[in-house]
Amino acid sequence: MSWLKEDFGHDGFDNLVLEETVSREISVMDLTYLMASKYPKFGKKVFADPKQHLFDYCLVILNGNIVSNPAELNKELKEGDTVKFTPAFFGG
Repeated sequence: MSWLKEDFGHDGFDNLVLEETVSREISVMDLTYLMASKYPKFGKKVFADPKQHLFDYCLVILNGNIVSNPAELNKELKEGDTVKFTPAFFGG
């Protein structure tokens, strides 16, 4: 997440891990909205527009698997799930 570290107020080359405790069951997208409201700089990098569609270059990884279907963003998270945001790389 080096491309996002400064958005969360983190300096350095070590890993950045954020743990978020929520009081209800939420989806992957709900968590993304929550993090964007808590960290506005992050929100500007992951959301493409006011309707909050994710930018194409932002991959969401849930428990080690790329969330490739937009419907999967509505999947409810369970205790212990991990969500990672990473840039998509293109080229050849």
